[in-house]
Amino acid sequence: MQQFDFVRGDDTIYTATKTIFLTQGTNDKIDIDRDSLDFDGEISPRTYTVADIQDIGFLIAKTFKTASTLSVMIDEHTAALFERDVWVKWLAFGLALSTYRYQHTTSAQLLPEIAPFRLATACKTLITAFDAGQTLAYSQLISRELMNKPGNVLYPASFVDAVEGLAMHDVALSYLGDDEMLAQGFGGLMGIAQGSDREARLLCLDYHPANATTTIALVGKGVTFDSGGISIKQPRYMSTMKVDMGGAAAVVGALHAVANLKLPVRVIGLCGLVENMPSGKAVKPGDVVTMLSKTNVEIITTDAEGRMVLADVLHYAQQTYQPDYLIDIATLTGSTGIALGKAYASLMGNNDAFMQLAQQAGNQCAEALWPMPSNHALFQSALKSDFADLRHGSEEPDGSPCVAATFLQHFVAPEQKWIHIDSASMSLGMTHRHIHPQAASGFGALLLTHICQQLAQRGE
Repeated sequence: MQQFDFVRGDDTIYTATKTIFLTQGTNDKIDIDRDSLDFDGEISPRTYTVADIQDIGFLIAKTFKTASTLSVMIDEHTAALFERDVWVKWLAFGLALSTYRYQHTTSAQLLPEIAPFRLATACKTLITAFDAGQTLAYSQLISRELMNKPGNVLYPASFVDAVEGLAMHDVALSYLGDDEMLAQGFGGLMGIAQGSDREARLLCLDYHPANATTTIALVGKGVTFDSGGISIKQPRYMSTMKVDMGGAAAVVGALHAVANLKLPVRVIGLCGLVENMPSGKAVKPGDVVTMLSKTNVEIITTDAEGRMVLADVLHYAQQTYQPDYLIDIATLTGSTGIALGKAYASLMGNNDAFMQLAQQAGNQCAEALWPMPSNHALFQSALKSDFADLRHGSEEPDGSPCVAATFLQHFVAPEQKWIHIDSASMSLGMTHRHIHPQAASGFGALLLTHICQQLAQRGE
């Protein structure tokens, strides 16, 4: 029997200890049986995944709100499914999230709070695992808070202010504004931004530990509100388009986690921040835009704005930082959600080994990825234009996630190791998970952190 005792903060007025027994049984989902004769609760699914462990931490904290100590007992066969530090890390993660609920304010300031637990042990390995779980929970809540805030509170400039207010340890913050980006030729990003009265930003977060030999660039799509522009969206669900900056939110959360975990790699976080709005100044279908790379791109629909932002930032990342690994993450295409639902984000890229590493990282943290093709001749043909070097998509929806990734690959050097993560369906509505009972999920913060962790561990 394996036992872990989690103690609530010292200021609790409660003194009871609740015992929860984990075993394997016949249940298809994670529920607590309160009728157990020997324990205060018993959980007995057919098997356990990392997602289950996260949900169990959350569920037991919510169920036994008046307990000062939650004593988790795991039978020998079940405990052997994971290493002890994995059990502790993800139980701690779920426990830490158990008190979070988004509360609206008129400020963009980020004030996430995790539930106050500690692990009753003297084992340094388990204490490190517990601390990692809490760090990851707080980092995901940073991403959730950014995603939850409405567009009238969180826009490009206030996004930067909110992140600056976090004062992340060992992370240098800088940004480019409209004037600098126009002067440098960010035609894709600024072409989208020109329809809004809000100024655009390119936020840079630089975690650069001494003696780091590997550089990883994380690029996040940060469309703080996406109306579709001139190609305006249908009214249904347009209110959810405040989360179209989910990629940028994930990058910020990941930078917080990477810095707090003190990973021995340099990680650059770049967030292209714009609003996509219709106006007399907005870019139009049929317009031709000159990108930062000097590529001329024909606009087919202004609702395919994210790839224009990403393409410029991807080029900037390579030219400025020469990263060993380049990752972009974006709520890019609704078709990814149609294909994969809430089970996976889609994964594309130009390096099989890097894609496999990313999949492994996703499995480690329960933010799973499913590989999809890109750069096929059929996807390339969708980008052929009579009026420019490229068009940014097709008039037809066929293979749209793959066409979008193929477009982005035109802005990635052939020798650059690169992956693209389309998380469009994963930002909201993840209520099949206990840890996501409502509002935004913060998807991507864990995934990016674990990819960086894998690269650091491999010394690559």
